Amino acid sequence: MQKLINLYFIVFRYWMTFPEKLRFLLVGGYNTVVSYLLYVGYLWLLNGKFIQIALFLSFITSSVNSYFTQKFYVFNTPHVSFAEYARCVTSWAVSYAINAGLLYVLTRILLLNPYITQGVLALVMAVLNYILLKYFAFRAKSKKI
Repeated sequence: MQKLINLYFIVFRYWMTFPEKLRFLLVGGYNTVVSYLLYVGYLWLLNGKFIQIALFLSFITSSVNSYFTQKFYVFNTPHVSFAEYARCVTSWAVSYAINAGLLYVLTRILLLNPYITQGVLALVMAVLNYILLKYFAFRAKSKKI
């Protein structure tokens, strides 16, 4: 077991040598796929109806996973704090509101396919999430002199 733990830390130290944007791209891609698969699963369980409910459920269930993967594998901020998690949830809520609004317009008014539409929106929201997480949720504290 100790060998596995040591291997993990070797891989983690190597991972952290990658540029932050590359780490975000990889981790964000993973989180986007997880969130999208949850959306598809919920939408399937709801018989293709209740698109907004499927989106909300996928948002709720994927947020904890996303918090920890972004925190540790992208921004590597110390300590788990409620304030930091609250900033993440606020960031995601902004992204969610924009996503839900666009999804409504594109699927209910323009009558586009909800599976394809959310797939495209997930990519757009990933860019917005990077900006919100980097500069708001996981921002570095300024040091006072």
